[in-house]
Amino acid sequence: MKPFQVHLFDEEGKIPESVPPEPSFVYANKRYLNFLHVDCFHLKNSEYLRETARTNIEAKGIVPTEARAEIMGNLLSVMFDIKRQESLLVFPDEISAIFALVSIFGPRTTFFVDYESSSSLASVLQYRNIEYYDFRDLDQLRKLLASHAEKVMFVDGVYDWLGNVSPANELIKLAHENECVIVANELNSFGLLGREGRGFVDLCNAYASINIDVGSFSKYLGGFGCYLGAKKYMVNKIRENVGYVTDFVPQFMLAVNLASLDMIREKGKNKEMYNKLWKNSRYFITNLKQMGFNTMSETPLAVVIFNNNEEAGEFTKKLIDEQIIVAQKKERIRLCLSIEHSKEDLDQCLQKFEIIGNALGMVRT
Repeated sequence: MKPFQVHLFDEEGKIPESVPPEPSFVYANKRYLNFLHVDCFHLKNSEYLRETARTNIEAKGIVPTEARAEIMGNLLSVMFDIKRQESLLVFPDEISAIFALVSIFGPRTTFFVDYESSSSLASVLQYRNIEYYDFRDLDQLRKLLASHAEKVMFVDGVYDWLGNVSPANELIKLAHENECVIVANELNSFGLLGREGRGFVDLCNAYASINIDVGSFSKYLGGFGCYLGAKKYMVNKIRENVGYVTDFVPQFMLAVNLASLDMIREKGKNKEMYNKLWKNSRYFITNLKQMGFNTMSETPLAVVIFNNNEEAGEFTKKLIDEQIIVAQKKERIRLCLSIEHSKEDLDQCLQKFEIIGNALGMVRT
């Protein structure tokens, strides 16, 4: 637990804009529990990854150098084994990766995106033909798919503002029946689901069914940027369209990505890290449900759904007063559980939930 001296709380009850990447921190002689960051394995503050970045910068500089090709080759070698794609590209951020992916499809293509999918998808696709679907209503999705000719369907692994795993197998089957190009959206699941964090494609054994795979190194791995994997001809077309965008990922970032993959795979072999995280998640979510809170969560992203934005906002402010930091989006609040949160931390948070819920008349007594 480290002291943190910046001024976080200018106004009483205000949701802080900047919070240290620690599961708990001390401010003004008070200990705060931090559930804000999506960093379940506590890698964003990893000293080993910091040292990897520092060593690469000191030895090779910040801008791309000749050493970048070697590091990129090593990273791609590991990723080929993990994702089983013919070819891969690495991008500096989600928007660049998705923009590059979309660039290979013509103006007649319709993109099918879940309402609960990543906000970056909606940002990139806002001027393209787009149909939103609800993963809970497959009949409606079937009708939507049947009404279009050229179509691309994004299938998510985890819905980050619901906290549940998608029915990926059912969605993939439906997409196949309707001759869709299938994109595996691993932006919220790579590093979390599957063996050693390989993603939902591994969890569902859907390697042969996926046309394109896109995911993030930063969500659960403590790294930088995103990857995009597909058949060689697709990747070559993407490379033609976006030029040298992929060259803007410096070698020290690639080295951190490689180191984080090595860490997560090594820890995944003994399964202790994953077992602890998922055990704590089940414990926390089960208790929330028993108190009467509305949640669909089944992952370390514990999301509680309230009746409206105002109710969620009031609850969030009450939690801050009790030294608990969470994320809020409209009528939902999200707690990202970390392996660094102890059972005592979880019990303390649950106790505050019950007290605040009772005070506001939101839970069963």
